[in-house]
Amino acid sequence: MLYTGGKAHFSKQYHMHIVDRVGGGDSFGGGLIYALLSGYEPDAAINFAVAASCLKHSVEHDFNLCSVAEVESLAGGDGSGRVQR
Repeated sequence: MLYTGGKAHFSKQYHMHIVDRVGGGDSFGGGLIYALLSGYEPDAAINFAVAASCLKHSVEHDFNLCSVAEVESLAGGDGSGRVQR
């Protein structure tokens, strides 16, 4: 959830098999900062941040090796929450 301008914005939910939890929070934070600095609207920003974190959970170790295009693809998907790597 992102609370801004007196309104709560909620992200999509993703159901996935977690490979490694380490770095998921950092990926969320980094994704949110990137999205907000890039001018994303609040709904798009929270969806981008959660998608970045979701993709990180599918990668071993503490580095998020996903590109912006991969995160945008998941965040802008059909809403099924299916992660394709």
